[in-house]
Amino acid sequence: MSSHRLPAVARLRRARWLMTGLVTVITATAVLALGFVASTIDSHSRAIEADRQVEKVAGGLARAIQHDDKNVLDLSTVIDDDLAKGPTAVVVLVRKQGESWKQEHTYLRSLMPSDTEITTLATQTEDHSNGDLYASMLNTSTDITGRKVRVAGTPVYWTDWDNFVVILASGESMDNPGQHRMLVWALAIGGSLLVLLSTAAAYLLSGRSLRQALRLLDEHEQFLGDAAHELRTPLTTLKLLTESRPKPEEVQQTLAEARKLADRMARLVTGLLARARMQTGIAEPERTLLRLDQLAEAVAEEAGDDRITVTAHPTVVVGDPQLLGLAIRNMLENGLTHGAVNRSAPVEVHIAEGRVSVRDHGPGVDPVMSASPFDRGAAGRSGRNGIGLALVAWVAQTHGGNASIEPAVGGGTIATLWLPPADITVGVPAGVRM
Repeated sequence: MSSHRLPAVARLRRARWLMTGLVTVITATAVLALGFVASTIDSHSRAIEADRQVEKVAGGLARAIQHDDKNVLDLSTVIDDDLAKGPTAVVVLVRKQGESWKQEHTYLRSLMPSDTEITTLATQTEDHSNGDLYASMLNTSTDITGRKVRVAGTPVYWTDWDNFVVILASGESMDNPGQHRMLVWALAIGGSLLVLLSTAAAYLLSGRSLRQALRLLDEHEQFLGDAAHELRTPLTTLKLLTESRPKPEEVQQTLAEARKLADRMARLVTGLLARARMQTGIAEPERTLLRLDQLAEAVAEEAGDDRITVTAHPTVVVGDPQLLGLAIRNMLENGLTHGAVNRSAPVEVHIAEGRVSVRDHGPGVDPVMSASPFDRGAAGRSGRNGIGLALVAWVAQTHGGNASIEPAVGGGTIATLWLPPADITVGVPAGVRM
């Protein structure tokens, strides 16, 4: 990793952790809020159910209280009632005029408060009734083991009877608190897992975005590096031309050389921009049905070098004329450069069946770069490590073809660009412009 990339990479990584932390905080807050609401609703509904249960038992047993003709209290109906045999504790208290409360019947005594508290609750129930039969009253208390319980008291009395009866029914303040605790634990564990999963997902997704950003950063760095490297030589040459103060008879030649340098720089910038835009998805290559032989002939004629000879056979391909023209120009420049050892040797261009081959008569393929001649930065005998051939390979791959460089029989090098020929006998493919 180059040193000038480090600050940008560090900022991207900080952004990744910031995004992950933000998602974690938001998810944890949402999970806590939802868990609190769910736990509160469940607790409230269970408390209502517990109150309903003790009121049901106290009221039901109060209506089962009977006395005989001699005003003797009959508790057999209460003792045998199903309500007095369930999970709810029951105490039947009786008080005669001028006497204290007596516990005539108890069931599940451990779920009831102390005797003093029971007496107090019975008195409060009597006072709360204001003479109304079955006027139930709810209280919160603690049983003899210290657990919080809800106690419902229901008064029973008759106008022709001097006894006052209170039925106390007691149960835990929350119906089935064990299930509520299980719900809370389930919410806590499930919420924690959800937060962990969301954190992991945010970290992975942000890492994926980070890789895309790093790729764009690499492409940006590559574009700048390629542009700086490729433009340095022609700019230096152009500067020397402008500072050479040519003689009047050399002005036209100097201007022609300057125009060639400017054209070369324009082609380089065009190629670099086209590749950068397409690699980042900003643009797509044009898909046009074209004559490859005519395009190559036009490029060779535009090069304006007497050493170039063209042998062309009609061949039709589907591609981007601008990109293909750029690739062919780069192949020609490569052939002219490496064929400069023998100024009289031709650079032969052959076009047929979707292939453009450029042969020079130079020193041949350097063994050092023969394994990867199209890699950016590959250097040969000339010491050049430009992107011309790398652009040729990229254009070929973009069009579904390939590029190759191999030694020529008798010396020199053959660079070949191959594209899939268009089958014009079955019509024009969808999306292709004529």
